[in-house]
Amino acid sequence: MKRLIVLITLLQLGLIVGAKENSTKEGVDVILTKENIVSGTSARSETISADITGHTLTITFNDNVGIAHIIIKDSNGVYIDRENVFSTPDYATFFINDAGYYRMDITLSNGEQYYGYFRVEL
Repeated sequence: MKRLIVLITLLQLGLIVGAKENSTKEGVDVILTKENIVSGTSARSETISADITGHTLTITFNDNVGIAHIIIKDSNGVYIDRENVFSTPDYATFFINDAGYYRMDITLSNGEQYYGYFRVEL
């Protein structure tokens, strides 16, 4: 049983590394989207996915999550952009002018909150 768990863990790690290598080759950085809950964080990458290509941030809602309110802030907490997505599945695209570190916050109509960090390079 222990060997099976180790094998599954190694397989998942291999898939993650492979996906990261593919995204780097294509110039796309995948952003891990996490749930903002008191007891910790859990990934929500199947339903909400985000990637940054150059200065373009794309957030994709793969399932129907209702209305989504998105806020983009820089590393100083200054609001860069905000948008509401009213019909999901859908996506939102943001153009980030300046290089630096950013945070995206997503609040769904049911009150669930998600976030992710990303970096824009020159």
